[in-house]
Amino acid sequence: MKKIIFLVLPILLLFAQEEFERKDPREIIERVRIYKLTEALDLSEEQAAKLFPHLKEMRKNEQEFQRQRMELLKDLKDLLNRKADESEIIKVLNRYQELQKKRMESQINEIEGIKKILTPEQQAKFLIFQEEFEQEIRELIKEVRSRHRFQPK
Repeated sequence: MKKIIFLVLPILLLFAQEEFERKDPREIIERVRIYKLTEALDLSEEQAAKLFPHLKEMRKNEQEFQRQRMELLKDLKDLLNRKADESEIIKVLNRYQELQKKRMESQINEIEGIKKILTPEQQAKFLIFQEEFEQEIRELIKEVRSRHRFQPK
């Protein structure tokens, strides 16, 4: 519960800002992530100046991967629904496999980039932070959805 309070408090402070009405919730979460990450890793200004653009590029790559992945899955569903030839299905499956390979290569390059910016201790803290922050966000979303579902209309 304490973790959720520390996660929610900065989000609530951002909600209180006038500009919130125009902000995407993902952007607000990203601001909280940057704030908390800076604290957790005790980043120098130089490290922050290098790390945050790198993280932004990583998120952009991940979003593009997810977009392409969903497109290929949609293609596969369409092919299956129209009883397409096996050769057509194999072509899309091969494209999916190639996309997965590119994602793995990209992730390896991203990790190498982080190694150039952070100390080994900061790298370990970064990995732990990423996992815990994502888990906290998933729990928060689940809790909000649960509360919203049971509220009378």
